[in-house]
Amino acid sequence: MDFATIQMFYGWGVLDPKVDWYRENNFLTDDQYKEITGKDYEAPTTTADAK
Repeated sequence: MDFATIQMFYGWGVLDPKVDWYRENNFLTDDQYKEITGKDYEAPTTTADAK
Protein backbone atom coordinates (compact mmCIF):
# COMPACT_ATOMS: atom_id res chain seq x y z
CA MET A 1 0.00 0.00 0.00
CA ASP A 2 1.34 3.45 -0.81
CA PHE A 3 1.49 6.58 1.34
CA ALA A 4 -1.53 8.28 -0.22
CA THR A 5 -3.74 5.24 0.32
CA ILE A 6 -2.57 4.76 3.91
CA GLN A 7 -3.20 8.46 4.60
CA MET A 8 -6.67 8.32 3.04
CA PHE A 9 -7.73 5.18 4.96
CA TYR A 10 -6.35 6.65 8.21
CA GLY A 11 -8.34 9.83 7.62
CA TRP A 12 -11.49 7.80 7.06
CA GLY A 13 -10.81 5.84 10.27
CA VAL A 14 -10.77 2.49 8.46
CA LEU A 15 -7.03 1.73 8.32
CA ASP A 16 -6.37 -1.89 9.30
CA PRO A 17 -3.88 -2.87 10.60
CA LYS A 18 -3.13 0.22 12.66
CA VAL A 19 -0.83 2.93 11.27
CA ASP A 20 2.02 1.86 13.58
CA TRP A 21 2.18 -1.49 11.75
CA TYR A 22 2.78 0.30 8.46
CA ARG A 23 5.67 2.27 9.98
CA GLU A 24 7.17 -0.80 11.67
CA ASN A 25 7.12 -2.65 8.34
CA ASN A 26 8.63 0.26 6.39
CA PHE A 27 5.59 1.22 4.35
CA LEU A 28 6.00 4.71 5.89
CA THR A 29 8.98 6.84 6.88
CA ASP A 30 9.12 8.63 10.23
CA ASP A 31 8.23 11.88 8.45
CA GLN A 32 5.23 10.33 6.70
CA TYR A 33 4.04 8.82 9.99
CA LYS A 34 4.21 12.27 11.59
CA GLU A 35 2.38 13.85 8.65
CA ILE A 36 -0.47 11.35 9.00
CA THR A 37 -0.75 11.19 12.79
CA GLY A 38 0.65 14.54 13.91
CA LYS A 39 3.02 12.86 16.36
CA ASP A 40 6.58 11.53 16.27
CA TYR A 41 7.03 7.81 15.71
CA GLU A 42 8.42 5.92 18.68
CA ALA A 43 9.59 2.41 17.91
CA PRO A 44 8.27 -0.20 20.33
CA THR A 45 10.75 -1.57 22.83
CA THR A 46 11.28 -5.25 23.37
CA THR A 47 12.39 -7.16 26.43
CA ALA A 48 15.87 -7.47 24.91
CA ASP A 49 16.02 -3.67 24.47
CA ALA A 50 15.15 -3.07 28.11
CA LYS A 51 18.10 -5.07 29.48
